Amino acid sequence: MKAVILSGGSGQRLLPLTSKTTKQLLPIANKPTLFHILDRIKEETEIKSVVVVVSQDFGHQVKETLLNSEYSKYFSMDFVFQDQPLGLAHAVQITKGQVGDDSFLMFLGDILIEKGEVKKAVEKFSKDNFETTVFLNEVEDPRPYGVAEVDGERVLKLIEKPENPKSNLCLSGIYLFKPSIFFAIENIKPSFRGELEITDAVDFQIQKGKKVGYYKINGLWFDVGTPENMLLANQFLLSKIENEIESEVNDSVKIKGLVQIGKNVIIENSEITGPVIIADNTIIKDSKIGPNVSLASNIVIESSNIENSIIRDNSKIKNIEVTISDSIMGENVEINRTLKGKGDYILGDGIKCMSS
Repeated sequence: MKAVILSGGSGQRLLPLTSKTTKQLLPIANKPTLFHILDRIKEETEIKSVVVVVSQDFGHQVKETLLNSEYSKYFSMDFVFQDQPLGLAHAVQITKGQVGDDSFLMFLGDILIEKGEVKKAVEKFSKDNFETTVFLNEVEDPRPYGVAEVDGERVLKLIEKPENPKSNLCLSGIYLFKPSIFFAIENIKPSFRGELEITDAVDFQIQKGKKVGYYKINGLWFDVGTPENMLLANQFLLSKIENEIESEVNDSVKIKGLVQIGKNVIIENSEITGPVIIADNTIIKDSKIGPNVSLASNIVIESSNIENSIIRDNSKIKNIEVTISDSIMGENVEINRTLKGKGDYILGDGIKCMSS
């Protein structure tokens, strides 16, 4: 079995965070979403070969990041460039040469899932001998998703974004396919959006009498395609961390809850309320950090309070009177000014907000 990860997409809902970085590389709990997906594959399957579909805009960025990561030592990686956003089924189809005659696990590159779910689904897929197994997730409003109608262990029908859904089971962006899916994709037509829909390909299999099953996700599932969902996923992953402090912390610092502190971190006269991750070479003075905060490396925070936020590398936050909350800041952001009112920010890379 192989894995296919779709890492294209423009990330419009995450602008300005995605103006210089593809959404799959944005960090959640100080680790890119793609890395979390590779962790699930590595820990819960025997897969050693991964095919990554990338866009023309950020494909080289994704390729360089993955090839320079620890995962390149474990996985054999192929990269396929999708020239145009012609749909998920098209993205799958262009991996045919790399996948060959193997079954494969397919992940959308902006999906996070709890530990254990992939392992159970792969075991079920092997046991039941389905052509396709779709991961389904119960949601309150399934209308924005592909929706499955099921009977027993079988999927009867898939409908993309129905106005009047007959089920609250939505497609989660994770699939298990036998190579017969390539034949199905070859026999569907573009939707009204001009795209080849993966729901149409799977529905083609159902109409031809192929066995299509499902795995219902029991734990939490996150589509991290919006700032709100990024922060929810960050909260969840931070709740799973273990205490690890690699820098000396003096008596002027109060720490409670789950905290990870990296190397060469300086903290003075501050309070850290976990869960919090603080990466290497960060300086925190006269501030309150947490709960639910991820600080990347080489950050400086002075006289400021931060909670429920993600702050990326090389940023500087100083002298903020309001509490920064529900915020995501890109790399090399600088804020140094007196502000009043609500302190929620979504700031892209290199933004400077300085007092006059």
